[in-house]
Amino acid sequence: MGKEEIAMCPFESRAQARFMFARHPEIAKEFASHTRSIKALPEHKQPKESKMKHHHEKHEAKKEHHHKEHKKEHHKEHHEHGAHKHMHSHHAEMHKHHEREMKHHAKMMAHHHKGAKKK
Repeated sequence: MGKEEIAMCPFESRAQARFMFARHPEIAKEFASHTRSIKALPEHKQPKESKMKHHHEKHEAKKEHHHKEHKKEHHKEHHEHGAHKHMHSHHAEMHKHHEREMKHHAKMMAHHHKGAKKK
């Protein structure tokens, strides 16, 4: 691809600008002319939504697998114990599990937002 074929666009991060000036200074000058303020750019490009979506899908799949395993265990326990006592303890366990999942989700979201603010 010749120099004249490269689409000029602004830099997306300070790290990208440093790399381009170090490796391709002539192209970097062109990019810089299309960038309002390199100093105002984030240090690194923000993560793409697809990365977060992939993480979320992976988490949901793990949660679904855990739910299926728990359901199998529940069915087994139901046949081994009295149904009434088991249902009460099962409800309490599900409530605890739900609370753990909610705390984990809140922690993950806080970590994601904290990381996004730093960048």
